[in-house]
Amino acid sequence: MRKVFYIIRSLFTLFAFCMLAMGCEEKLDHSPYGLREEDDSDLIAGAIFFQSFTNNGDGTTSDSTSGLMWKTCSQGQVFNGDASSYNCRGANGTLGNPSSFGATDLQYCSVDLNSCNTIGLPQTLTTVSPIGISGSSEAYDSCANDNTGGHSDWRVANFLELKYLSSNSRNFMLLKFPDTLESFYWSSTANEQDIAGKTARAVSFSKDRFGEDDSYSKTSRYFVRCVR
Repeated sequence: MRKVFYIIRSLFTLFAFCMLAMGCEEKLDHSPYGLREEDDSDLIAGAIFFQSFTNNGDGTTSDSTSGLMWKTCSQGQVFNGDASSYNCRGANGTLGNPSSFGATDLQYCSVDLNSCNTIGLPQTLTTVSPIGISGSSEAYDSCANDNTGGHSDWRVANFLELKYLSSNSRNFMLLKFPDTLESFYWSSTANEQDIAGKTARAVSFSKDRFGEDDSYSKTSRYFVRCVR
């Protein structure tokens, strides 16, 4: 399976640069690997954008453009492989979602209040309730207690960081972040337009809604990606 993934990754890279240099018109077909048909411009943009992302072979991926380091896998998944050939399939999926490979959906907060996020803008996840009503965040704790790559300062990616990661080709994103779930991912950012403080922002990484965002009840469960 690693060999197949490596071949697919190489073919995508060659295909994108072929289009850039020669104006190729052929488009990608749908495939069983979670990829989608994308316009030539999306593929070219993705090839250029994700050039700055380097897998470190220890479950982390560094982006030299933004200076951010990402966890390669979604929370709950287990990195499998090395810097040249890898996936996030080191754990089993659930009966309800066998293709999750261990990814866990987590609550932004245990209560639909501003108990898990700051009040000042930007409203972001915190461990101390600013309103005197206690609450706990599974999403926050999951990243804060992570030591992937020997680092102990992981945090939930904020809204702008997730939008940045989903701003180009989803196919190339999957080459750098394999086995990303067809779902929304929590950001650490609450919905500041929600005066009652009941919702937080999430970004979609699915084929059909890639890069779109929405706000959901803080007690809802979505997936999480950590960054530092």
